[in-house]
Amino acid sequence: MSNETTKVKMSSRHVLLIVTGIMLTFGCSALTFSTWTNFQPVVSEALGQYTADGSLNTAPFALYITVLYLTMTIASPIAGKLIQKMDIRIILSVSAALVGVAFILMSLYTEIWQFYISGVMLGLGEISILWLALPTLLNRWFKKNAGFFLGICMAMTGVGGAIWNGLFTSLNAGGMAYTQIYLIWGVIALVTSLPFTLFCIRSTPEEVGLAPYGAEVSDSAAPEKPRGLSASKAMKSPVFYAIFIYAGLINFLTIIAPQFPSYMRSLGAAGSVAYDVAVVGGIMSVAVMVAQAISKVAMGGFADKNARTTMIAAFVAGVAGILLVWLGVQSEIMLYAGACIYGFFFASAVVLCPIVVRQIFGTREYSEIYSRVSVFVNLMGAFGATIWAFLGSNFGYPVVFIVGLVMQVVVLLCGLYSFGKQKAIKAQWTE
Repeated sequence: MSNETTKVKMSSRHVLLIVTGIMLTFGCSALTFSTWTNFQPVVSEALGQYTADGSLNTAPFALYITVLYLTMTIASPIAGKLIQKMDIRIILSVSAALVGVAFILMSLYTEIWQFYISGVMLGLGEISILWLALPTLLNRWFKKNAGFFLGICMAMTGVGGAIWNGLFTSLNAGGMAYTQIYLIWGVIALVTSLPFTLFCIRSTPEEVGLAPYGAEVSDSAAPEKPRGLSASKAMKSPVFYAIFIYAGLINFLTIIAPQFPSYMRSLGAAGSVAYDVAVVGGIMSVAVMVAQAISKVAMGGFADKNARTTMIAAFVAGVAGILLVWLGVQSEIMLYAGACIYGFFFASAVVLCPIVVRQIFGTREYSEIYSRVSVFVNLMGAFGATIWAFLGSNFGYPVVFIVGLVMQVVVLLCGLYSFGKQKAIKAQWTE
């Protein structure tokens, strides 16, 4: 009897899963994370948020993003367990509905505190959509090129952000009330997600008689089971805590990039540069966003082949980007180059970290392990902007960059240690 082994080819089901990931990040995630700053002054002004001296106070509104991140921090371990055991269609559909309804409710609010309710709802939805369910699904459906396809999906947060920010600007300039725009956001979130989460995906390829793309199968062999370390065993390993610190600090370091415009304004106030600091700061922000969108795809592909080398390259980009932005202030070109290079490091938060977890701990209980790593990641996201802004405002931006460089070294050391222990960890993998 013939017992030929063949590699699983791409099917329409595999393609539909990728399309679902693209639509979720393009819609729900981009609307949540890439457009809220546009609403910040508009909502604050409409609801009468002013300080004692009459200036606009945007801090109370911005607090809902902290609520969002803290919700993801708390919900992450629970979501990881649910994803491991439940039908992902249900989890992602409920998550998408939470995001859509949260935006629709924002169109009805008349008090700032009410936005914190939507912050909780968005956090409950996005912890699965952006952080846990998509990487888990791609790991289950793709033995080959999982990182590349994850990069494509994650790049859509940048693409979607550019489109939705442009739409917001157009609608707002045309006189549309922010309440109507929020209603439109809710409809977009639901339309770009629910048809795909309900009808286009399954939790595993085996549910529809398929196998992961790129896996080797034969007629007589039983389907290959996920292999890896159990979550309980992983969390007893020092490697888990090294990756825990590694991933959290990476997310913390990415939040240096939004400080670039403030850094430029500080240079203008000091009179140390001749160019228009507002224009340069704005272009730097765009450069980071464009670079990180492109880099997410490239990083996913590179990490599939060699995650350790990709990690080192990301470290080099992070250090080079900071140095160029810090020391290249007399040249606009140097600043733009620094912003672009830092964009490559920026991409590692949502692309490289899940790949590192998968390659070291396997796919057996991936969602539970990564959900616990995500606790620190989202905790850093909740307070990162406040911490960097505090350091820059009170101690100067050179301190921000020095602290950033030190943390880059810590990230590299944690990553190298984790990969150094990879063979020992893989020897303990079971089905």
